Amino acid sequence: MTTKIIETYLQDHHAGSAAGLDAFRRVADGHGDREVRSKVGRIAYDVAEDQRSLETIMSAFDVKPSQLKDIPARAAEKIARLKLNERVTQRSPLSDVEELEALTAAVHAKSLGWRMLLEVDDDRLDKSKLEELLNRAREQENELEELRLKQAPKLNQS
Repeated sequence: MTTKIIETYLQDHHAGSAAGLDAFRRVADGHGDREVRSKVGRIAYDVAEDQRSLETIMSAFDVKPSQLKDIPARAAEKIARLKLNERVTQRSPLSDVEELEALTAAVHAKSLGWRMLLEVDDDRLDKSKLEELLNRAREQENELEELRLKQAPKLNQS
């Protein structure tokens, strides 16, 4: 039997995953730095795989994604794109910086989820798979952090 608490927890992480995947794909398509676009595109593929892994975990608990959570999360990600970053007619270098910060935060939240599930005492959870997912999230976070820090000179642009 699945408790309402873990059902909600898994659905909340799925909603974050849905929004995060959209953000990764957007940055992979539109970031101002070619290296970032390439690396984020590869990470986006992994993020999609991670989402499928989460859905497998959800299935083991007989939990389905909640459209009432996924749709608003994805909409919020799209609305966040509209904020002004000092420029109206062209892309701001600040967008390059802030997008990578948002992706890093998203991956960190994902790693927190995998780590929490590792602490749950339930035979339906494959601990070795969760360890693999946690390690991959940490690698993604480290790679994004390196890309993010390379954007620092853009803060001095006018």
